[in-house]
Amino acid sequence: MREPPGGDVRHSAPDRNPNASELRFSPQWLRYFIILGIPLLALLSVAMSAIRERGGSLIVNELADRFILNNEVSLPTLLSIVLMFVASQLCVLNYFYYRKIRKMPLNAYWIFSSLVLLAMAYDESAQIHEKLRWSLFGDILNGQSWIFVGVPVVIVLGVLSIPFLMSPPRRLKVELVKGATIFVFGALVIEGVGGVYKASIGMDFAYILISVAEETAELVGISYVNLALLEHAAQKGLSVNFFDPAERE
Repeated sequence: MREPPGGDVRHSAPDRNPNASELRFSPQWLRYFIILGIPLLALLSVAMSAIRERGGSLIVNELADRFILNNEVSLPTLLSIVLMFVASQLCVLNYFYYRKIRKMPLNAYWIFSSLVLLAMAYDESAQIHEKLRWSLFGDILNGQSWIFVGVPVVIVLGVLSIPFLMSPPRRLKVELVKGATIFVFGALVIEGVGGVYKASIGMDFAYILISVAEETAELVGISYVNLALLEHAAQKGLSVNFFDPAERE
């Protein structure tokens, strides 16, 4: 019997190792992290920034740096990198799932999305975007002129993704757009405001608050993307099984 295009599909269960153990995870923990964890990280970042501004011993300052959201080597930055990587792997999982249901060119967008997220994770770790400068606007944004490079890139990626976003499952695509919008709002809009503020007034405590708001929005956005992908995987009952090929011979 043919499977309906774009619908759910059930596959026969793979041979299971009698000694295998099943690990089950719920996306609910990520929802708690978005609602409670990220605001707490933002408040902790503000507190650590205040400690850093007041000055102190080398150990205190180094400890404070590890929890400041806008710090390149902080724990929240590492968490953001991990979330981008996990989202990229979930996109790969969706690619294999939808390829089993129906082979169509739009499935390749899942791989494209995965590669974009991997590039974002690498950029977040290597801070490549911070090295991009557009001299024409350097005086306006004072170090954040890379935004004028980022805006065209986001527009191009958005236009290229329209066919993918208009295809089913619509609910998942809407949730992904929400997460991406929150992330882009932080990365481009709030950071742009911060760049203008720094160029006109300087790096005072208000600028630190703007930076915390920017990084918080980015963290919420990528977390929401992960939540949408994980809830979709849970609804479809997607799972990954690891096996020893020698046992099937």
